Amino acid sequence: MSRTLVELSDRWDLQDLMTRYATCIDARDFDGLDRVFTPDARVSFEASGGPADEYPAVRAWLAEMLPIFASTQHLMGNLAVTLDGDCATGRCMCFNPMALKPVEEKDQQVFFYGLWYVLDFVRTAEGWRIDSLAQEQAFHHNLP
Repeated sequence: MSRTLVELSDRWDLQDLMTRYATCIDARDFDGLDRVFTPDARVSFEASGGPADEYPAVRAWLAEMLPIFASTQHLMGNLAVTLDGDCATGRCMCFNPMALKPVEEKDQQVFFYGLWYVLDFVRTAEGWRIDSLAQEQAFHHNLP
């Protein structure tokens, strides 16, 4: 199957958008997330115990919740995308180890989520953005 340069560029941009999402979450760059999501995006973290709401409310929840962790890593892969002009749908795998801040220096608890993100993307004047993100849990291990 032959792909056009526009389709290849769009796929690359969407892959980059998912990397930017993961980087912003792990760096606690909440301002950066404003360049990942549309202002009225629907976001659901229900599969891992979080809220389902519009992006501004979820952004505020992330800013409150993420500091309890010493570190997180969102390792993204297997992004499958269906393009339809200025819209796209996708599904992306995420492996997410999270380390709680230790009570004592030697007691750091790390737990793991295996997730799928189900996504709707839209092309805006500023480039591709996530318009809907919902988690599907594949597995978890060592939850507190």
